[in-house]
Amino acid sequence: MTSSSQSLPHPSAAEIHMDIAHVRYSAVQADVVHDFSFHPRPGSVTLICGASGSGKSSVLRLINGLIPHFHQAEVEGTVTVGKLDVSTMELYRSGELCATVFQNPRTQFFTTEVDSELAFAGQNFHVPAQEIARRSAMALNRIGITELAGRSLHQLSGGQLQKVACAQAMAQYTPIVLFDEPTSNLDPGAIEDFSAVIAALKEEGKTIVIAEHRLYFLRALVDEVLVLDNGTVTHRFSGEEFFGLDQSFVHELGLRRTLPPTLEVEADHPSVSEVSPKDAGVVIESLRVSFGKTPVLDVAGVFFPSGVVTGVVGPNGAGKTTLARVLVGVQKADRGSKISGVRSAFLVMQDVHRQLFAERVDKEAPMEFLVPMGLDTLASRHPLSLSGGQKQRLVCATAMSMNAQVVIFDEPTSGVDYRHLQSISQLLRTLAEQGKVVIVISHDYEFLNHCADRIVELQPHG
Repeated sequence: MTSSSQSLPHPSAAEIHMDIAHVRYSAVQADVVHDFSFHPRPGSVTLICGASGSGKSSVLRLINGLIPHFHQAEVEGTVTVGKLDVSTMELYRSGELCATVFQNPRTQFFTTEVDSELAFAGQNFHVPAQEIARRSAMALNRIGITELAGRSLHQLSGGQLQKVACAQAMAQYTPIVLFDEPTSNLDPGAIEDFSAVIAALKEEGKTIVIAEHRLYFLRALVDEVLVLDNGTVTHRFSGEEFFGLDQSFVHELGLRRTLPPTLEVEADHPSVSEVSPKDAGVVIESLRVSFGKTPVLDVAGVFFPSGVVTGVVGPNGAGKTTLARVLVGVQKADRGSKISGVRSAFLVMQDVHRQLFAERVDKEAPMEFLVPMGLDTLASRHPLSLSGGQKQRLVCATAMSMNAQVVIFDEPTSGVDYRHLQSISQLLRTLAEQGKVVIVISHDYEFLNHCADRIVELQPHG
């Protein structure tokens, strides 16, 4: 491998030219991208949006070389990055030109610890150790996670992992940065910080391509917007045109709102002493969880009633996922914790890849539950061939079929478009109407406004 310079590459390295007739994965009969032309101005920010499964992630894979070098696909057309033909260049060269933040950050880590992960790319490209240390420190500071230095990746929340993935991309020091749903697990404060990171990268002259369902935070940052449907561009807007569109038309396009959402559901955190024995639900009188000697969760006096949807909010690292894992029995609580009212529980995990086991979609959930999730036409597909949003909806369908008394959803709308946000909201409402205890952990205020009856807020321990 060639060594990398400590200075930014020539501006031509930030050029992307894509002219695609069609792309078809080996495992999928239909084209996932077709009639697609894309030539962003170097140093610009492009937003690619559209329904889940519309081809957004595939476009990013064409740019970073994962198609065709990792994901087997028939490609008719050309993609050049930094004047190099992606189809013929060695895949490692892509790492010198493109850094990518994946939709599921766990799939892109090579090590088990934050510092070594940030150093990994630089070490592979023979960057001097002192320069690697400088880039890593810069990236941690930019993303605002200096406190995560030296931490094990296995002990971080989903949102913290997403921040580490963003820091990793910055430390890679490439002229092109690709983001695939970078805010799906981030709390509102972290999303605001991420907007500032995008602005700084743009100021440095990086070419940035972002595939996203959440849109509002990119206002005033985006130069061009491409709206995809079934693998092709149906609308092209300048950033100013797009963020000036009427919200009703934005929803007609199947897209999430472009205005900042506010949480309209009121917080409700009553004392458990107010709960009558006749009230059905889950009562947490005290709950403490520690990882080794490190306390990560300490809550008391929380009631999750049957027949309503309770939203759980709080900043990244507050212990929301740990709470869910305790309630379903996969995480042990500290001695002295007292929880009652849980007879059977099912969790839709933040990383749904851990819950897909069958060889066909219709083996994961019966057809009657696939239909409301818009997955009936994909019944014969392998679950792992689906897009991130489609996988999310598939596990939601599985949850509905399990008939558990307590159903917990951990960030169920990551990678989900507006239409399916509505369908998942209706799924939660249906479960509540059946008398279930429905708990939804989410940073997605737009979603919570659709589905939640009440809100419980967790704060970081200590």
